[in-house]
Amino acid sequence: MNVKKGLFVGATAVGLTLSGAGISSVAADSNTDIPETAISGIHSSITNQEAAENVNSIYDHAYSGEMPSEVHGLKINKSTKEDVHQKLGDPQEVDGQFDLYHWEMGNSGYGFAYNEDNTIKEIRDFGTGVERQNNLGGVTPAVLNEQFGKADAILAVPNTDEMDYVYKTGDYELHFVIGDNPIMEGHKQTVNHVNLKEAK
Repeated sequence: MNVKKGLFVGATAVGLTLSGAGISSVAADSNTDIPETAISGIHSSITNQEAAENVNSIYDHAYSGEMPSEVHGLKINKSTKEDVHQKLGDPQEVDGQFDLYHWEMGNSGYGFAYNEDNTIKEIRDFGTGVERQNNLGGVTPAVLNEQFGKADAILAVPNTDEMDYVYKTGDYELHFVIGDNPIMEGHKQTVNHVNLKEAK
């Protein structure tokens, strides 16, 4: 077992706002209907080593305010929109909150939200569409618990059936948003996307 941290999450989690995401998470308290499996992490254990390696790389890079792979070197609150465009080209879609880059040929899809000064406020990793079980689609709450210990907070995402597992990584935090993937058949209660932002 490679547990990187072991912080205890009680019955009440601190409420956070998913800034730039267009939605707000609510605290996991007695008034929130949270599935028992979200807290206990009883979903299947690691079945794919590549998925575990991928999520560990995301976690390790988060301490420096960046994501691995195609977007490595783009840092929260330091890199600019121009830096993103130079590295990835123009976004394929702008939804008012994120510049979106769709997954292609096994590469992950990404979203970028910006501060008023055009520095990166948030990086969102959507994972790949091809062989998704080898990356985010292979990561369940149990995998997160085995790799990193208990989340610092578990939040319900309003107006969805998703849960947000928050892990502090120094000056930054990762939000693993878990639910049934509406795009990929058979990916139930796995990570739909990961958000990296400055810790609050």
